[in-house]
Amino acid sequence: MKTIILDGKATRDSLIPGLVERVKALSYVPTLAIIQVGDRPDSTAFIGAKKRFAQRIGVKEKHIQTTESISQGELLDIIKECNADGGIHGIIVQLPLPIHLDRDAIINAIDPKKDVDALTAFSVKRWYEGREDAILPATARGIRTLLEAYKIELFGKKVTVIGRSMLVGKPVITMCLNEEATVTVCHSKTKDLAKETKSADIVIVAVGKPGLITAKHVKKGQVIVDVGINKVTGEKLDDEIEGARLVGDVDFKKVAKKVSAITPVPGGVGPMTVYSLFENLVDLCTGRV
Repeated sequence: MKTIILDGKATRDSLIPGLVERVKALSYVPTLAIIQVGDRPDSTAFIGAKKRFAQRIGVKEKHIQTTESISQGELLDIIKECNADGGIHGIIVQLPLPIHLDRDAIINAIDPKKDVDALTAFSVKRWYEGREDAILPATARGIRTLLEAYKIELFGKKVTVIGRSMLVGKPVITMCLNEEATVTVCHSKTKDLAKETKSADIVIVAVGKPGLITAKHVKKGQVIVDVGINKVTGEKLDDEIEGARLVGDVDFKKVAKKVSAITPVPGGVGPMTVYSLFENLVDLCTGRV
């Protein structure tokens, strides 16, 4: 059986025309405010990808960049201004933040009606409960959309999720549960990881450790979703982070020989995450929250 490559770029590109039509149907041009603290190269690169996608679908973006030494109060004031600005329809604070800033306080200062990342306590409660009107964090939503595009169901499947971060792991876990999957959660303290991964129909890994999942961790017929983004030196990457080469958490070449379907890195979950972020923006513009 030939392994299916779950192509996030192709899937994203097939969905863009529909999203463009949704943007055009609005009575205004949506604007996304992107707040960046400091000048981390990885954050700058990811913001660049969001800017390019915004331009591609006819959305405006407002990039607000501050010094790394900005105080908590000053950053909260910027968010308050964006909340009050009727010309801004979505707000994201690029993570991670410097350690002197209270991440939770910063995120929860965002108006839930403009919370594109779906990370405020208000939004988390809604997607945790599985509400139909909830905004789902972009990576989890992107994974769901990618699997749907390839007619891979989560319903009734055994899913092993490796990683439990608030940004990716927990939303993915919750999304799978809400889709009626049986979910096993693994992390750095899990004993016999291979036993847990080989018992699953679908493995979703998001820990940021290159080559964590090898051929010994998988079996024939499985679906592998690699969310890992690890920057290594080498050949230039085409459209996600310029001037660097990315690898995932999965030993792609060896694992791909055994499984039925797998996402590449780059070109798998990454493009779907950016697409889903703007889906969230349009949902907010149409009164989803």
